[in-house]
Amino acid sequence: MSKRTLFIIIVSMFTMVIFFYVFVFSYVVPNAAKISIPYTWRNLPLMQDTSVVNTYLGAPKKEMKNNALVESWMKGINNQQYLLSIQFSTISHLAIAYKIEYHFEKWHLTKEYILEEKEISK
Repeated sequence: MSKRTLFIIIVSMFTMVIFFYVFVFSYVVPNAAKISIPYTWRNLPLMQDTSVVNTYLGAPKKEMKNNALVESWMKGINNQQYLLSIQFSTISHLAIAYKIEYHFEKWHLTKEYILEEKEISK
């Protein structure tokens, strides 16, 4: 084999590995994460009181962000975490928006994906 042929083979293999990583981390991982969203998070009770949401989802950790009540739930293993954040209105304490995020960490690659996001029209 000549040096030119060897060089072409190495460059093409390197290119294929890069395309494989791009395909896996931009298409396969987020779509697999959407399929495996925790079951109770699939039908979130929007426009319900905080007590109804907490009965359905369990006890959250509470936080205050920009004078709006935001409750968060986490599920998953250490390097594959799902995070659900539900925002409640400050006046009526009804659920007005939610966001499901996925945190993936593997092979020195850390990536955040927003799997689902919904907000009630005002």
